[in-house]
Amino acid sequence: MFRKKMTGLVKLAAAAAVGAAIAGGTTAMATSGGGHEPANLGQVKLDVKAYYGDRIDAEGRHHESGDSRWATDLRRQVDGARHYLAVRLQQGVRNPAIVLDIDDTSEVTYGWEADNDFGFDPVKQEKAIADGAFPAIKPTLELANWAAQHGVKVYFLTGRKEHQGPASLKNLANEGYPAPAAAFFKPETAAPDYLSCGLTCTTVQYKSGTRAHIESLGSTIVLNLGDQYSDLDGGHAERPVKLPNPMYYLP
Repeated sequence: MFRKKMTGLVKLAAAAAVGAAIAGGTTAMATSGGGHEPANLGQVKLDVKAYYGDRIDAEGRHHESGDSRWATDLRRQVDGARHYLAVRLQQGVRNPAIVLDIDDTSEVTYGWEADNDFGFDPVKQEKAIADGAFPAIKPTLELANWAAQHGVKVYFLTGRKEHQGPASLKNLANEGYPAPAAAFFKPETAAPDYLSCGLTCTTVQYKSGTRAHIESLGSTIVLNLGDQYSDLDGGHAERPVKLPNPMYYLP
């Protein structure tokens, strides 16, 4: 009887406390009953900025930091890739090549993304490419030059559109990237014969099909570097290397 009475008192006390809170204007919070609320978008953006070590210049523009967690993670991935390439060269791999994506693999778009609140604007992107606004990613730049100096062919394979090719290649050269054996941009008017999906290719079809084409020319693709899994899926490379990019997802 005592236990039942105490239980009743506890329930009454709890009910009174809730009533008092509501009467006093305090907001009562309800749980979602086991549901899974998505991460808060505003907080995610802050987390991404912290990951890149966000800094703002005198003009109010965002930039990544060289000592950020992003820079550390990226350096670790690229250094591991370079070690693998060095081992394969020592083993005498024939006709070695590496394939590099451009955005957030060879050049970083973080500052532009943060300036635009992480929203994609194709008109602004077009201008940024034309202006050479995306700086080189130093570890990838070092890898590309080291590879070229050791007789490795460097290919660029990007989802940027075909008409953006000249400006993209000019910017890469200005940043110090070696002249590529070839550079491939997403076709807009006529697809090459080696892409059976034509102009309707998914990213995976386009990129894996192009890598298969590179292999057909006699190259052994030792490394394939990209920041999206769609850059890497589909095979036709000994070692796919995923670089960190929490800003956007491209299927």
